[in-house]
Amino acid sequence: MKKLSMKILNTILIVVLTLAGQALTAQVAFDFSEEAVRSRLKEDVYTLASEEMEGREAGTEGERKAAAYIMERMQETGLEPLFGDAYYQDFTFPGEWIWGEDNYFTYLDHTFAHGDDYYAFPGSESGKVSGSFVHVGYGLTGLKGVDGYETYCDYALHGDIEGKVFIMEVFVPEALDSLVDAAPFQILQQKVSVAEERGAAGVIFVNTKSSRGDPPLNLRVPANLFDLPLIFAEDHVLHALMSDQTGSIDMEVDVSREEVASMNVAGYIDNGAPHTVVVGGHYDHVGWGGRGSRSPGVRAIHYGADDNASGTAGVLEAARYVAGSDLTNHNYLFIAFGAEEKGLIGSRHFTGSDAYDMERINYMFNLDMIGRLEDETLTLIGTGSSPSWDGLIDSHTPEEMTVRKNPGGRGGSDHTSFYVKDIPVLFFFTGIHDDYHRPEDTADKVNYEGAAEIVSFAIDMMEEIDRRGNRLAFSSTSTTSDAPARMEGVTLGLMPDHGYDGEGLRVLAVSDDRPAQKAGIENGDVIVRINDMDILEIQTYMEALNNLSEGDMVSVTVVREDEEHVMEVKL
Repeated sequence: MKKLSMKILNTILIVVLTLAGQALTAQVAFDFSEEAVRSRLKEDVYTLASEEMEGREAGTEGERKAAAYIMERMQETGLEPLFGDAYYQDFTFPGEWIWGEDNYFTYLDHTFAHGDDYYAFPGSESGKVSGSFVHVGYGLTGLKGVDGYETYCDYALHGDIEGKVFIMEVFVPEALDSLVDAAPFQILQQKVSVAEERGAAGVIFVNTKSSRGDPPLNLRVPANLFDLPLIFAEDHVLHALMSDQTGSIDMEVDVSREEVASMNVAGYIDNGAPHTVVVGGHYDHVGWGGRGSRSPGVRAIHYGADDNASGTAGVLEAARYVAGSDLTNHNYLFIAFGAEEKGLIGSRHFTGSDAYDMERINYMFNLDMIGRLEDETLTLIGTGSSPSWDGLIDSHTPEEMTVRKNPGGRGGSDHTSFYVKDIPVLFFFTGIHDDYHRPEDTADKVNYEGAAEIVSFAIDMMEEIDRRGNRLAFSSTSTTSDAPARMEGVTLGLMPDHGYDGEGLRVLAVSDDRPAQKAGIENGDVIVRINDMDILEIQTYMEALNNLSEGDMVSVTVVREDEEHVMEVKL
């Protein structure tokens, strides 16, 4: 009797657990009245743009909470997990440089403070260094192709210096700036390589003979770039070393680059169809500010209601509608991308992975910043990526809405990752506003009626394409998207390669008939200097442009196939 009771209890438990699991993906019947749709959009935006989510920066607890919320909504809608039995597609990306607690630097009776007197160089190898030192000037040798400097060698007067710490100027002599056919960062790499060949135990960079500013602490270089411990020291440190050269340097370099974990969240409706529709948008934002914020120096939650809680809410609402509809001639994939603000990382990871066959995707709709519809004007980007778009858009545009068409298939949002795979795209976008990337982008400012209208417009086109059941033709566009360039003031008319991790700004694509193209800048060029300002990454690029005005003539230095070229660009 006792054993039978236990069997019954076990059976009941299994049934309960099974029903609970089924309930997780059980489809809820939704009301699609205008009021109900607006209410759901509002609930999703207010939740995603709440204090609890802390601005949803990629790799943070706030982003993970947002991902969990999105997954719950997908389960509620009845979407199946896309990644095996998981809704999450995990990925990592390189984060900020981390200076560990083990950094120290002493010489005789001097103890130098990391961050004040010196800093461990980004990309340096971590490790301990002890021994005497030698000053090797600029650390240059064999400047081939530079008139008068072919036999130049800073090491010529030194004998056996193997095992010593090399002190060298971080830049080249200013007289060589216009002669050396390499970018400053490339020269730096060459210097370290030569030092390693000559047996350096480590390198101390200084900047005492150049009018250039010191290299920044947050210099963007790939992880593990150098094979030697490297530091940069202030002038007074060099003075202390050179004043008494009888001592031994004792230092340790402790620097690393964190790997940040993020995830895409995706649900799927499998109708057994040959082709699939993707509806997506990013759900991350810029957290508490800092890099990416348009309120420099302000540490506050950047709520990101329009960017892009609004688009994420739109993706979820489209999923609810399709899940309860008779749209069965396509499969439907709904995805919220992580780490878009870090450079389209989530969508690039998805399209570059084997998680889904890109050949099956018919088209992609990207909902990014659909929450500030004003004057009933919507921008659609990517209209030139398929010959079918113009007719579909014209026949389904709401009567009171004005659509601004931009044919370019590229731009600073996740549709780009699909366009480069030859997939037709449309990017729904209501435009940049004063609150963009500022703490003031809050849920109370979202136009929920307008967002609902945009989602309905997208669904109308999806229904028509599903009825036709045919595959859309892809068209390559010659014009890049400038509408969401997300930069105030003048522009060169190019799209930066956000995935580039070296020094400078690499050009992913130039726009037709814009300043960059007119001046001869090409795709793949790396911009390393604008006038006299070194370009280290996109932030310094934007700073340089912010100091310029329309009509200015500027010198832009690019590296192309290891050769430096100077372009005169009229803005």
